[in-house]
Amino acid sequence: MISLTPHRRRFLLLLAGGCTGVLFCLLVAQFFRLQVLEHERWKKRAEGQHYFIVKEPFRRGTFYANTSLQPGHEGRKVAFAIDVPLYHLYADPKEIPPQLRQEVGENIIHLLSPPLKESMKMAAELKRKCRSRRLVSWIAEQQKTLFLTWWRPYAKKHHLPSNALFFVSDFKRFHPMGRLLGQVLHTIQERRDEVTGRASPTGGLELSMNKYLEGSVGFRRLMRSPHNSLETGEVLKEPVHGADVELTINHCVQAIVEEELERGVKHHKAKGGIAVMVDPKTGEILALAQYPFFFPDQYQDYFNNISLAEHSKIKSITDANEPGSPMKALTVAIALKANRLLKEKGKPPVFGVTEKISTSSGSFPGRAKPLTDVHSHKFLNLYMAVQKSSNIYMATLAGRVVRAMGEQWYREQLSTAFGLGNKTGLELIGESSGLLPRPGKVTPGGKLEWSKGTPYTLAIGYNVQVTSLQFARAMCVIANGGILPELTLVRKITKTTVNGQEILVDNTSEERKKRFPRVFEEADMAEVVKALKFVTKTGGTASKADIYGFTEAGKTGTSMKLVNGQYSNKAHFSSFVGFAPAKDPAFVLFVALDEPWVGYIPGLGLNHRGGTCAAPIFREMARRTLEFMGVPMDDPYGFPSQDPRGNPAKADWHAEMEALDHIYQQWNG
Repeated sequence: MISLTPHRRRFLLLLAGGCTGVLFCLLVAQFFRLQVLEHERWKKRAEGQHYFIVKEPFRRGTFYANTSLQPGHEGRKVAFAIDVPLYHLYADPKEIPPQLRQEVGENIIHLLSPPLKESMKMAAELKRKCRSRRLVSWIAEQQKTLFLTWWRPYAKKHHLPSNALFFVSDFKRFHPMGRLLGQVLHTIQERRDEVTGRASPTGGLELSMNKYLEGSVGFRRLMRSPHNSLETGEVLKEPVHGADVELTINHCVQAIVEEELERGVKHHKAKGGIAVMVDPKTGEILALAQYPFFFPDQYQDYFNNISLAEHSKIKSITDANEPGSPMKALTVAIALKANRLLKEKGKPPVFGVTEKISTSSGSFPGRAKPLTDVHSHKFLNLYMAVQKSSNIYMATLAGRVVRAMGEQWYREQLSTAFGLGNKTGLELIGESSGLLPRPGKVTPGGKLEWSKGTPYTLAIGYNVQVTSLQFARAMCVIANGGILPELTLVRKITKTTVNGQEILVDNTSEERKKRFPRVFEEADMAEVVKALKFVTKTGGTASKADIYGFTEAGKTGTSMKLVNGQYSNKAHFSSFVGFAPAKDPAFVLFVALDEPWVGYIPGLGLNHRGGTCAAPIFREMARRTLEFMGVPMDDPYGFPSQDPRGNPAKADWHAEMEALDHIYQQWNG
């Protein structure tokens, strides 16, 4: 036995105590590091082993229809596009033993009937060494309930965590009315951003209104426990839902317009068709249709096929065409304005509405070829010229206006007063401004945009590119008495809070109306309307646009399209633009067929002419819409002679037509 001296014993005790103290300090330091300095790191790691986070999706804003057009419908909510709550089935592969994976997969396929692609991938997904894999997408509530009826007893029987298979809620864009308003609405892609939970819009209002429609995801924490179900868990962050958008489009009117447009395009064997209906007082778009249709829920089929992709764009705002004869209504309005301004200066007018103007010669300065009319006329006044759609008369007016007011003034009226050559500002992306020649401007080819002969071709709707939407707005100026409206597709935008309170995000309709400028005098526009009323009666170019029981006014158009740099006799843009009732219009309606079949139909005439193909489509769209809106008849005797309701002697505009025809016969024989 070794004997220790007191000094050595004291040393060893101090050494042992020091080592113990150092070890204790190290333990305290380690404890401090774990519990204080690295607390969050280890807390998250522990939670990651026991908890998992799922996203709480937001509901994208809903597009609602305008239900105020028909009495008694106000306040009803009718959706064009909504987010439908659905589910995705996920698996925690680590919690499913290998010997059960095949059986689980087979039951999933049997109960949920996933697409073939997901079925084929399922076995591989269940073998993954991770805690969360999506197996089946877009499951309805009923399917989910049926699946859980099988899964919960199965999991209990095999001692599996109940959330080894779990559902995550989501929203899918759905269009209750199918293809109705398809091009205008568009949709969103199914694939979402992994971080934000947001999907990319494919176009249309979904794209232009995206900042209002989209929201932000929330988060929910769930425990990895056999006793925990998906329906429970702590909400870490509530999702923020998107705002709802009430459109100006009425779903019933849109359905009427689309139905008649499809029928008309097929009947006249056209390549396609466009229709735009506008309230001329407010600028609200009531219908915006296009055929062939675009089905938003089938967007992938369209974008994967070049021939179908063409039908996904909104041609009423993207495609600009030479309008042809509808431009003559604008020419008359400008000439009447020139008369008024000249009178204020004490100068003679450029023309008189009843003036007898020679139309036997179509030669005009700057034109290599003379203009011609469909039928030759020796003399015409304003009403006859509009009724017969005379090119020579309108070119004569344009020449007089330019000589009296100047080329720049003439162009300014088309641009500023009617909005041609300018975007309408509608809430859609991709709108074309069209093309309105400018005096003095040189084209890339080195030629002047505006030549000496330009005013004469502009007067009859050539040498100018106009979208259907632009021309519908221009006709609104005539229909509403001389005011240029701002067009809109949106009535208001609202957002619903967590407690169910509705907050107005944007409603500028009244402010918009205050900005509408007066660009023509009401009396001058009334004179244009008077001339346009002759067009739809016997002897006019659009008698097939006559809406029995109602008054209407409008103008036909049949413009040749440029094909390989030359005007084609086989490709036309045929249209009719008008409004009804004529005195207090409920709407302006522009209808156009793209490249209708060129040929003669016995008893009807040339199929491709606007009066033959577009005018009857206008009539049916207008008639059905007026009846739907409950607009009372303002021409109750204006029915065909064989109809017991008809009485030509009492019908609107009958006396005026007979008087005009009498003068025409005197002048032209």
